[in-house]
Amino acid sequence: MPLRIKQIKAHPTNFGLRLRKDLYSQGLNPNPTVIVLHETVYDLDSAVNTLLTPHPSDVDQVSYHTLVGRSGDIVQLVDPSFRAYGAGHSAFNGRWVFSNRNLSGSLNNFALHVSLETPRDGSHNLEVHSGYSPSQYDALARVLADWMVRYKIPATSITTHRYVDLGGARADPRSFAWSELQKRLTALQLVCN
Repeated sequence: MPLRIKQIKAHPTNFGLRLRKDLYSQGLNPNPTVIVLHETVYDLDSAVNTLLTPHPSDVDQVSYHTLVGRSGDIVQLVDPSFRAYGAGHSAFNGRWVFSNRNLSGSLNNFALHVSLETPRDGSHNLEVHSGYSPSQYDALARVLADWMVRYKIPATSITTHRYVDLGGARADPRSFAWSELQKRLTALQLVCN
């Protein structure tokens, strides 16, 4: 069954083109090679509104390609062919791109970002909350399966904002159950137990 995705376009200040050259004119492969999991920290409507709001200052820009709501709703805000601003000062397995003189290196140019709506008891700075719904894990697996097949991204290149954040300030997605995702990706024959 095809994915049912609601498409809402993020404000143009919150995403950009995937670069073919870095700040130093070194050639780049613009194709996505990593998927980063996030959480919204607030409800789905607030997350959508944040991405619809203009953020002309580089330090304020934020976006995800896709949001997954508690009920399993899938909202695409940035087309995967574009660069979302999901992880600022970041790297994946030692790899990042310098694209802006005013910012540190980032993996955004070769990443896809998906954010899970945080449960109501998660709108705080504590390390845990009640976790994500089965509907969210189902929808997340479908989104990831599409990206993994379309961009030939292996399961070993699915990571979290916590892992890629070089500043150590991000801890999302909190209370994420990798086993729930693995069960679903295994059922889709995209990973092995």
